[in-house]
Order: sequence, then C-alpha cells, then structure tokens
Amino acid sequence: MFVLQNDKTTKCKNQSFTLLEIVFTITIIGILLAIFLPAMSSIKLSAQKLKDASNLQTVAAAWRECLINRGWAIDGKDPGNDGVITCFAEQLAGLGKTNISDMILNDPYVYISPGDKYASKVTAGSLCRFDSANKEVTYTGAFPTVTNFMVSNDQFLSYCFMLNLPENVPLDTTPLGFTRGLRVDGKWDEKAGLYGSKGGYVIYCDGHTVWFDGNKPAKFLHWNGQKYTSDIRQTVPSSTWISCGNPRTKADYTSDSQLVVLRSRGTGSD
Repeated sequence: MFVLQNDKTTKCKNQSFTLLEIVFTITIIGILLAIFLPAMSSIKLSAQKLKDASNLQTVAAAWRECLINRGWAIDGKDPGNDGVITCFAEQLAGLGKTNISDMILNDPYVYISPGDKYASKVTAGSLCRFDSANKEVTYTGAFPTVTNFMVSNDQFLSYCFMLNLPENVPLDTTPLGFTRGLRVDGKWDEKAGLYGSKGGYVIYCDGHTVWFDGNKPAKFLHWNGQKYTSDIRQTVPSSTWISCGNPRTKADYTSDSQLVVLRSRGTGSD
C-alpha cells in the first residue's frame, strides 16, 4: 500500500514542469515572435503596396480609355465649377451615359486603400447601375453622398488625382494621381500619408507607377519640361485641380498647409 502511494506521488512529480522549463519555453516563443512578426509586417506592407499600385493603375487605365479613346471630358467639375474628386470618379464611371458599354469604372472601392486608417472605415455603394429592363445606365445616388466616403464629417479618398488635365499632355512624365499625404517639399506626411513618412506612390498618365522613398524628396519633371521639382503642383498648369476629396469640407489631415490636398491648384505655367 505504501509503495503504491509512493509510485503515484513519483508519477505526479514527473509530469509537472519546472520553473526552468517554463522560462526556457517562454524564451523560445519570444525568439520566434521576434523573428516572424517583422516578416509578417513586411508581407502586409507589400500586399498593401501591390493593392495601391493596382488601384492607381486601374484609375489611370480608365482615364486613358475615356479621355483618349472615347473623347470624354474628364475634368472633375461639379455644377458649381469646383474641382471635385467625386465628380471625377462619376465621369470615369460613365455618369450620364446610356449604354452598358459606357460603364468604364463603377467600383468605388478602387479609391480606397486597404491600409487607409481613415477611408477604410467607410462603406460605399456602386456609382452606376445597369437597368436591364430599359437597357440604360442610371446613377444610383449611392456614391458619393453625405453618408458615403465620410469619416468624422469629412469626405475624402485614399488617393489624390489631377482634375482637368490639358489634352495631349506628355503621358510618361505627367502625374495623374498619388497616394494621399504628399507634401509640397516632395515628402510624405507622417500623419496623412498612407504609409506615414515612409513614402508613397505616384501614378503617371501612361499608367506606370513609381514608389518614392520618404527618406528623400521626390523629384518630378516641371510642366515646362526643362527642370525637375519636388512640388508636384508645378507638374501641371494652374487650370488643373489637385483633389483628394470634397473641397467644401475640412478633413483632419489638412491642417498642415504644406500638404497637397483638396483645393490645391497646379502652379505650372499654362
């Protein structure tokens, strides 16, 4: 009886963990986390960059299709004659057209970055809808409205675009858009940038994207084609709007006047 009890006690002791074993296990887990967490963060960042580049290229392809191949005026102007990015999106979608073939880009999620801490919280509907009964395209009114693309009473998108670019611009050197947060000094803002101050994308009219590292100012070809500049406003004439959202609202990332956002205009000579 005594021996049997002693065997059970010994067995229980053999099944327990020592303090040294617990500390060793926690140390191994910590080392593995230190190895894999940065890698996971890098993978997530790479995925976001791929998505942002793809979104910008999709908009650029739609812009070229509408402006060059179909002759549509893509000026982003609302009836009040202000440059509004949402009107730009509506025009690319085919607002006012009456044929299903005129629906070029009617996915509002193209204008939202998966890593955007502002716009990623927004729900959005379709810009246009094809009425199969009447065989025509109709504007649903679901985008953009006061309740869509809106966070904290401010209306804005993840990317900024040039509105009302002149015809026959040099496609390979003229920017069409860029990730939000670009400053006039050619760097990306820590607060407003989709990647903080790490950098950002610029999409050119011919559809190629360039990643600019935030460690040094970006350089763009001036509108006159004779010099380079870090101020992207100088790459387009003053008749061109540069917009990231509704110019009548004030998003919380626009407090710095050095950011290229909302009611900015081109400063290159016409």
